Parts: sequence; C-alpha cells; structure tokens
Amino acid sequence: MPTIPTPEDILVFESKLFLHRPEGKLTYSQELDLIRSVQTSVWAKSPFGVGIAKYEDREPPALLKAGQGSCFDISRTYDKAFNYLGFESRHVYLLFRSDRTFLSALLHYRQPSHAVTEVKTSKGWLFVDSNSPWIAITRNGDPVGADDVWKRIDEFDKPPPYLREPWWAIRGMYSRKGTLYKPFFPFPQLNWPDFLNWLISG
Repeated sequence: MPTIPTPEDILVFESKLFLHRPEGKLTYSQELDLIRSVQTSVWAKSPFGVGIAKYEDREPPALLKAGQGSCFDISRTYDKAFNYLGFESRHVYLLFRSDRTFLSALLHYRQPSHAVTEVKTSKGWLFVDSNSPWIAITRNGDPVGADDVWKRIDEFDKPPPYLREPWWAIRGMYSRKGTLYKPFFPFPQLNWPDFLNWLISG
C-alpha cells in the first residue's frame, strides 16, 4: 500500500483541493498551518460520513467523487496529500484495547478500530484525526504521535471523546480483512516498510 500519489491523485489535490507544494523550508508554525489546510480542504469536499463500500476504490479521486467517507477513506487521502506536500507520513491503524490482549483484539471480528495519519513535523510525529478536523497539538504547542494521544489526553483542548479509550497504534496497516484495496485478498493489507519498522521498533 504505497502512499506515493499518482498523477490522478495530484490532479485532485491541485484542481479540487487547491493544494500546492510549498517553496522552501517551512517553519514549525507554517507546517501546522499547511497540515490544517489539508484537513480543511478535504472536509470541505468530503467530510466524515457514510464510508465507501467494501471492495470499491477509495483512493483520493474516489473520495472526492463520493462526497463523504469513513475514517479509512479520509485517512488514505491524508496519507497521500501529505506525501505530495513534502511531508513524511504514515497510515496508523488504531486497535482499541477493550480489556483484551493484543492478539485477541486483532482477531476479534468486531473489535473497535480507527484509521488516522501521522505526519512528521520538524518537532516530531503528529497525530492527524480523520473522523474530525482535529490534530494532536498540546496546549504548549507540542505535536503528539499516535502512541501517546490517549495517554496525554488531558493536555489537549477539546479532543474528540472517542480518543480517550486506550489503543494499540499499528503503523502501516490499512485493513485487517483485505476488503478495502485491490486485489481484495482476504489477508491484512499493509504498507510493508512502515509495518516492518513498527515491528522492529517494538
């Protein structure tokens, strides 16, 4: 599951979301402004709503055509849009714990989950939500990655309530069941470099 944007993706980013690669190095404040502008642009065209059906295309052009999407639809567009703008980004699958072991939660068919994106800023990795136009910036202005958002939830202003529950943040996992992206094999769908880095890092 590479996050390198295709020519079709870039056309959508430039002509419909009005995103353009920045010229020169950005300050941290400018990075945050640009990250927020991606959220604003995507939500103006395709806010959180009914998800694209399983076994259907959910790349950026499909999301914009649908006019709405679920977390795994919107986060896929974020992944590619941030890459296009020159950020390092990675898809993160949040597997909520619900008092289960990791393996039990991973194999439980209806285990609650969520899909988000992490973007690497000049001050570290930043959690970018897909069910709401919210990013994990503390009141002190520090970026927080997906591992620590629920642990530091009281450091944020108005975090979405569903982010208060503990989870495991699995980098590079797009689907546990293989129903979201071609060729639709019934196996987990992964961005292998990000997933292997996550495994190695523990």
